[in-house]
Amino acid sequence: MRQRLMVVAALGVFAAATHAESSVTIYGMYDAGLRYVREANAAGQSSLSMGSNGTSTPNRLGFKGVEELGGGLSAHFNLETGWNSGTGALESTTGSAITGTRALFQRLAIVGLSQDRWGTIDFGQNYSVGWRTSYDYGPFNYRYPTIDPVSAVVPGSSASQATAGVRFHNDVQYTGVFGPITVRAEHAFGNVAGAVTTNTATAGSLAYKSGPLVVAGSYTTRKIATTGGIFTGAPAIAGPPAVAGEPAVNANTPTYSDRSWSAGAAYSFGPVRVSGGYNDERLAGALNNVVAGLPLTPAQGDTRVRVGWFGANWTVSPFVNLAGGWFRTLVDTPVARAAGAASGTSGKKDLLMFAATYFLSKSTYLYGEFDRTTLSGNQVIGYGTKTTQRHPLGVSAGLAVAF
Repeated sequence: MRQRLMVVAALGVFAAATHAESSVTIYGMYDAGLRYVREANAAGQSSLSMGSNGTSTPNRLGFKGVEELGGGLSAHFNLETGWNSGTGALESTTGSAITGTRALFQRLAIVGLSQDRWGTIDFGQNYSVGWRTSYDYGPFNYRYPTIDPVSAVVPGSSASQATAGVRFHNDVQYTGVFGPITVRAEHAFGNVAGAVTTNTATAGSLAYKSGPLVVAGSYTTRKIATTGGIFTGAPAIAGPPAVAGEPAVNANTPTYSDRSWSAGAAYSFGPVRVSGGYNDERLAGALNNVVAGLPLTPAQGDTRVRVGWFGANWTVSPFVNLAGGWFRTLVDTPVARAAGAASGTSGKKDLLMFAATYFLSKSTYLYGEFDRTTLSGNQVIGYGTKTTQRHPLGVSAGLAVAF
C-alpha cells in the first residue's frame, strides 16, 4: 500500500512539473482612431472616417503557447486574428487574394520547434522573411501600416509587393541567431497539383545586430502564375486540377518571376534612433501583358517599384515618443511606356510623416499622426486620379490599448 502511494505521489509530482514547463498566453491590441484625408477619392473630395483595422497598430487577438521538451528543445504555436475597430467585422472580409477564402486566423497561424543552439523552424501562415528583416530599419517599425510605404512593399502572398499582404501562405521558415548574426530563410509552397514551382516564394536574409547598430538585408523571389488567384489568362493546354481550396492554376501555364531585395541600417544615439533603407522590386514584363491585357512583349521591360526612406525616432521620456520619416516611391511600368506615359501608374511619390505617442500606462497610449504626399507622373493614392490629386494630406488620432 505504501509503495502504491509513493508511485501515485511521484506521478503527481511529474505531472505538476510537466504542466509548469508549458504555457499558453492570450494577448491582443485594440486601436480605435479617426482619420482625415484630403483628396481622398476620384472627385478630389475629403473624407473623415473611423472604421479601420487599427490606424497606429493593427487590431489583433492572439493565442500563443510554448512547451519545453527538454534538452533545449521546445514546441510552440501562435494563432492571431484581426478585426475592424468601427464595426467589429473580421479583417479578412474580402478573402485571400491567393485562396479566395476568408480566414479566422488571417494574421498568423504557425506551429514550430525551437532549439537553443540551432534556431527555430515554423510552419503555416507566417510573416515573410522580408517583413521580419525590414522591421529593423523602418522609421516607424510598421506602425501606421496603411500609410507607411515600407509596409506596402514587403513581399507577401499577393499580386505584387505594391499591394502585398506581408505574410506567406503554406510557409516553412527558419530563424537562427548566432551571436550578433541573425539568419533567416523560407520557402512558401504553391500547393498546385502537377506544378511544384507555381505560386511559390523563396527568401533569405542576413542581419547584424551589435549594441546600437543594426545592418540587414533580404532577397525574395516568387513564381507567379497567370491564371487563378487574382490574375487572368487562358492556358493553351489543359492540365491537372489544383489542390482543393487553392487557386485554379493550370500545371502547363507559364509562371513569371517577381524579384525583390531590400537593405538598410539603424543606429541608436541614446534615446534617438535613426534609420534608412531601400527596397527594389522587378515584376516580369510578360506578366504585365496578362494583367494589363495589352499587346506588350517581355522586351518592353519589367514593372519596377523602388522605395527609399530615412527617418528618426526619439524617446523624449517614458511617456512621450516622437517619430518622423521621409519616403520616396518610384514606379515604372511597361503599360505607361507603351502608351507614351499617358496611362499606367509610372511616376514618383514623396511622403513626409510625423507621429507622436503619449503613454497613459505601459499598455495604453494616445497617438497623433500627420502625413503629406507630393505626386508626379501618373502616381495616385487609392481611388484618386492624376487630375484630382496633387498634394494629398492625412491626419490621424486615436487611442490604443494592449492586453
